[in-house]
Amino acid sequence: MKYLLVLIVLIYSVSGLANPALDEEASEYQLAKTEQELAAEAVVDKLIMAYNAQNIRQFIELYAEDVEFYMYPQTLMFKGKEKLIERYGLMFKKMHCLKATSIKRVTHGSIVIDHETSEICSTEPGVVDKRSEFVTSYQIEEGKIKKVVFFR
Repeated sequence: MKYLLVLIVLIYSVSGLANPALDEEASEYQLAKTEQELAAEAVVDKLIMAYNAQNIRQFIELYAEDVEFYMYPQTLMFKGKEKLIERYGLMFKKMHCLKATSIKRVTHGSIVIDHETSEICSTEPGVVDKRSEFVTSYQIEEGKIKKVVFFR
């Protein structure tokens, strides 16, 4: 029994040293983002700004020609910029205001996952009549959004 207790303590100690997630403080290296991650986040930040400005040209420019939109887990909603323009172009024209905000973000390589809020004014400017909260995953390739997955 004594040897078992010593073995457990030893294993725990070694696993704690080998696992940076168990450290009380993360090193600067662990917190630093790669250039790829910073570039991917910049694309998503531009997307949110274009969405909020209801600027369809800037918004569309951030997507790849063959972009795919999914509802989690694998339900294809639509594919391609033409469908994207149909869907968002109409919304940008009809709505009096659109406001998306990223409230939490996880980035890994070229994938950005945002926990977002959205507010829409459909009847009067400045009067928010729809609020929603969701998670969206953006896959960035060559500076363009290639794949979007909505989690609701």
